[in-house]
Amino acid sequence: MKRHLTALAGILLLAGCSSSVDLVSSDQVSKFTPGKTNETEVAGELGKPLETITEADGTKIEQYAFSGGATGGSIVPEWLGGSSASSYHMVSFVYGAGGVLKEIRGAGEVASK
Repeated sequence: MKRHLTALAGILLLAGCSSSVDLVSSDQVSKFTPGKTNETEVAGELGKPLETITEADGTKIEQYAFSGGATGGSIVPEWLGGSSASSYHMVSFVYGAGGVLKEIRGAGEVASK
């Protein structure tokens, strides 16, 4: 029983230390132009992506949490001590050869090809 309480205390401690998801806004996404912007410029403005996917053909996709009008919340479930997470979407930046932005997916009217 003591081990279970220790494990639970550790989980709650980590939950209290967790950070909120940083959401990318439409204004930030609109600064980038496919065919002109490169990966370094996007990372400089938005920081490290939540996930990076590299496809077999060399295409690289970096994903960020996109607000679309929502506000951030904790990435830890509320029952573990996190705050209530608001809904958000993912925005993907697709890069071709040389790290040049090819496409922005998932940002509504901001997205472009």
